[in-house]
Amino acid sequence: MTVAEACLRLTEDLPTSLVESLICGLRDGRGLSIPNPNYQARVDEFLQRWDLRRSELAPMLEVALAARRIAPTTELVWTGPATSVVPVRRTEQVLFELIQCAKQKLTIASFGVFQIPRLVNELELALERGITLRIVLGDRESANENGLVRQRLQLGRAIAYRALILSWPAEQRERDEQGRSGLMHVKAAVADSQVAFLSSANLTEAALVRNMELGVLIRGGNMPRAIDQLIDSLIESGALRSG
Repeated sequence: MTVAEACLRLTEDLPTSLVESLICGLRDGRGLSIPNPNYQARVDEFLQRWDLRRSELAPMLEVALAARRIAPTTELVWTGPATSVVPVRRTEQVLFELIQCAKQKLTIASFGVFQIPRLVNELELALERGITLRIVLGDRESANENGLVRQRLQLGRAIAYRALILSWPAEQRERDEQGRSGLMHVKAAVADSQVAFLSSANLTEAALVRNMELGVLIRGGNMPRAIDQLIDSLIESGALRSG
């Protein structure tokens, strides 16, 4: 087997997000720690076998991924008890990988933001790399801005000032007969209009690490771009506003 064939086979054996993280690690000279022991063993075996050609692996893996992305792929992301059906991959891990491999822009939406210092650190590093970041926030009290203020504080000063923070204005929302308004309840992340992560999880420490959460990671195709275009349209119409 040639090294090119080995790279192609690795992209077939591993989730795309892990291959992208491996590429980033090879370029940065850092190791890759994977919670799933089978995936970790597969990566370790690959790196050991092709150690003498390590400098060539990152670009060759990128070419192999490009070949896979001709057709869109989907991957379930499961945080919860271990099963034999879907490997456990924490929501936090997938978000980190998506953020780390973004090259130009990130769009993130969440109904809640609470106690996520590790994620905040990754987003700050993305801003330092020149990534354009926009975050859509939801709140429980439609007529009360305190919820949004608290979430801004959770994101920290750097993100609050450098990212585009968006929300659904109270006056734009539909209400029922009791005056209760709709909520911005989207949980999603999109990188470079090429990768989309849709999840049940909010941006809270419990949701990212401990809760039972299910999501889908979509690579390629029209869906990631369509989500970004949806956010663009909502901004243009005034349904989402900054401030």
